[in-house]
Amino acid sequence: MTQRHSFRPSFIVIPFFLLLGIGIVEVWSSSYYFAYRKFGDPNFFLKREILFVLVSIVSAFIFSLLDYRILKKLSVPIVLLSIFLLLMLHINGVNIRGAVRWLRVGRFLFEPSGFAKLALLIYLADFISRKHKYRSDMARGIFPIALITGVIFLLIALEPDVGTALLVGLTFLGTIYVFDYKPKHILLLVFPIILVSALIVYAYPEKLQRVINFFITDKVNYQIEHALIALGSGGILGAGPAKGVYKSLFVPDSYNDFIMAGIGEDFGLLGVFLVIFLLLSILMFIFAVSKRCRDSFGKALSFGIGLMLSLEALMNLFSVYHLMPPKGITMPFLSYGGTSLLIQGAMIGVVLSIYRYCEFA
Repeated sequence: MTQRHSFRPSFIVIPFFLLLGIGIVEVWSSSYYFAYRKFGDPNFFLKREILFVLVSIVSAFIFSLLDYRILKKLSVPIVLLSIFLLLMLHINGVNIRGAVRWLRVGRFLFEPSGFAKLALLIYLADFISRKHKYRSDMARGIFPIALITGVIFLLIALEPDVGTALLVGLTFLGTIYVFDYKPKHILLLVFPIILVSALIVYAYPEKLQRVINFFITDKVNYQIEHALIALGSGGILGAGPAKGVYKSLFVPDSYNDFIMAGIGEDFGLLGVFLVIFLLLSILMFIFAVSKRCRDSFGKALSFGIGLMLSLEALMNLFSVYHLMPPKGITMPFLSYGGTSLLIQGAMIGVVLSIYRYCEFA
């Protein structure tokens, strides 16, 4: 129980709530014109986002009360359920803009890949805690978890969702590297990830064109071009909520994947820096918990959560700022979406549970 006084739950809870609040404001600011034109209700997305945020908070609260070690006992059925849901996409999935990523649950859509990300983190942490002594043995210490990760990676990539698949793959590789698995074994796992990603990109002309535009022709597509204009037009202080023009009229998905473009236009460079500061506060708390936790399962799970959220935020920012091809990755705690906010809330709750129940060094 030592060293808890140096960082408290408020260090993660306050930034979490602030980001959710900023997300509500920006989702409304970025979507009201589109919502009015398509649904006749300028607050259509705002109402749903408020509901999603409440679900995220409840999810965080519930998981913070549960002893995280229960998840260790349930890791196998959880990861098998996630694979089953990913398989269901190919039977009864909802196709939106050429991608089958959602299952319909009543009036809402559920994204199984979001659940699969958390399920894999739980199973990976459980595997590391049980099999770490075999980390130098390819057959017993790496192949079983690589197989499960590979199945999840492939099912997500085939939706197709190369961005989320890469997020899963990079989180897996980064976690086993930090937990002292042999670099030569990790390098062997990098090749199939690159190969499958390249084949999926090659199979879809629009994805291939994005890569060609970024790496070869340096041509900026419509969405990126206007996102950059929106970011630049905000200046230092921004135009103010709902006063920005570009993100509302010219940037597709400005309330979702490209919400940072709206924040840049509405709240300026200071708003972008505030979001980054709040995200860093959350991540620093998560990695501090991982560093101090003596339980190997809690240590690996909190580290995996921190790494996944870090990579997700970086991939989103790099896409918006044209530092990598667009990947369709949401910004944690900000972007519109029920599944993503539900799972991110659960991640925050799990970290708080580890903080509460794990013995600290």
